[in-house]
Amino acid sequence: MTAGQGSLFRPGPVKRKIGRARRGLDQTLNAMRAGGLLENVDAALVALCRVAADELDAAILDPEESRFTKSNLIGRYHSTLSHLIARSDGDDDNGDVDALFAALDNEA
Repeated sequence: MTAGQGSLFRPGPVKRKIGRARRGLDQTLNAMRAGGLLENVDAALVALCRVAADELDAAILDPEESRFTKSNLIGRYHSTLSHLIARSDGDDDNGDVDALFAALDNEA
């Protein structure tokens, strides 16, 4: 291959700088693990969040990347992260609310 000529595939893994989105995600994941909010079944969603954070960080660091692309990645990362944080853990809190209303009815 001629020196300086572009290639279709990069030779080897790309070493990326860890950016703000990935650091924030790692802190969030650590807090969720400490609180017992992450389980093994969440591995695929966690991996997706990591990819989204890494892609966002790479786009932010690239001065040639358009604002449209950056804002689109921010929105998609937010959606992925929100899904991880707000997902149902299977507990049903309706019983607690029903007990509260029953107690209020008994007082009247």
